[in-house]
Amino acid sequence: MSDDKPSFGTYGRSFQEKIVQAMLGDKIWAEQIVEVFNVDYLELKYLQFLADRYFVYAKKYKVFPTLSLLITIVRDELKVGTDIILRDQIIDFLQRMRTNPDPGDLQYVKDKTLDFCRKQALKAALTDAVDQIQAEKYESIVENIKKAVMVGTAPQLGHDFFNDYESRFTMLQRNAIKTGIPELDKREILNGGLGAGEIGVIIAPTGVGKCSSPTTFIHIRYAAIKINGRCFKPWDKINTQRGLIYARDVIESDDLV
Repeated sequence: MSDDKPSFGTYGRSFQEKIVQAMLGDKIWAEQIVEVFNVDYLELKYLQFLADRYFVYAKKYKVFPTLSLLITIVRDELKVGTDIILRDQIIDFLQRMRTNPDPGDLQYVKDKTLDFCRKQALKAALTDAVDQIQAEKYESIVENIKKAVMVGTAPQLGHDFFNDYESRFTMLQRNAIKTGIPELDKREILNGGLGAGEIGVIIAPTGVGKCSSPTTFIHIRYAAIKINGRCFKPWDKINTQRGLIYARDVIESDDLV
């Protein structure tokens, strides 16, 4: 195996700067990547410095700092330091980021970065699995690989108020219509009867009592369909120029025969 440490060095300086820019500008994505991102993946020291302070603050206060607060944090740490080059590089980067807040290709950078980090997490889990196999810790292997596969997934916070508004109007109540046969309407069988919009099919061997008696009736509610002044049941068949069709399928343009 190679001893080379994984990094974004092959992607170049511009790509690495856009990674940090995406972190600072999109806190939802930053929250998604925080558990798989390693600042050592960045080869540029000033970007490592910014990313490290950004994530350290988030882990401590459970919220990401604003850009203005991050600048204050950086200024306080570097004002007494002697690394003038590092300070100038950070100032130059933040100024360029402010003048071009969204270069239009950040989504590509986010996707590539997340894919890279998740692969590194999976590689690490597989590497650890070699030692765990020798120690016969098979349950730990499965658990670690599961975690590696799941890390970096987008956090689910429930329904989005605007994008998932239809979900709030989903009918959750089942309105059952009794069949009139107490044995069928029991909770453990039909749970009160047939639900609106449901199709009930009773299947059983011969002679077990599918028909309780010759006078057994199942009461069905339906909405009558009015066609040419006459009322029909939905399942009534009507002759039209299209042929014999159910009343529920008749449309205004159909001519009755």
